[in-house]
Amino acid sequence: MKMMMKRTVTGWLILLGYVCLAQEEEVLGSVVNIYTELKELRSLVGELSTKLHTAEADLKEQRAMVDKLNKEREEQPKVAFSAALLSSESKHHGPIDAETNLIFGKVLTNIGSAYNPITGVFAAPVRGVYYFRFSGNGFAGHDMGLSIFKDDQRMMSVYEYQSSGEQNDHASNGVTLQLEKGEVVYMRLWINTWVFIDGRYDYCSFSGFLLFPM
Repeated sequence: MKMMMKRTVTGWLILLGYVCLAQEEEVLGSVVNIYTELKELRSLVGELSTKLHTAEADLKEQRAMVDKLNKEREEQPKVAFSAALLSSESKHHGPIDAETNLIFGKVLTNIGSAYNPITGVFAAPVRGVYYFRFSGNGFAGHDMGLSIFKDDQRMMSVYEYQSSGEQNDHASNGVTLQLEKGEVVYMRLWINTWVFIDGRYDYCSFSGFLLFPM
């Protein structure tokens, strides 16, 4: 009887040992899994931290670029003008037996003051690319011819032939010019032609503005 009890107790002890060993292995396995997951999380945090630093550096660079562009925009000269032939009454200007400069004395806009309404001449304040546009109105009786000049060079023209019997014609044109600082642009009326000036509607105009400096 004592021998049987001894064997039974020994069996239970062995079984308990196996159970404890299994539980210990399970606990150790859980610890190993937690360590592995922590290691992976640490690696992920490191990658995210690197990406965050990169994003911050990119954002800083972009902000610097925006600040630079804003500063360049603020420092860029602002040049724009628009003017019309000045008259208190409706009348013709011409015909004249020589090609003459047109003076657009009615200034509508003159930002930068590059256009001179006394001489009718625009002088480029900075080296850059400019756009100019001009228009003229011709009434029956004479031809109308207008040209835009860069210094002494004729750049673009309009012409209206009036012998067809039409009472009123309008013509316009435009040109983009690269100008050095100080180069001038102005309008001329062709020899033996005229333009019709109406002080109310400003049919004859001369405009320009700076597209971008160079």
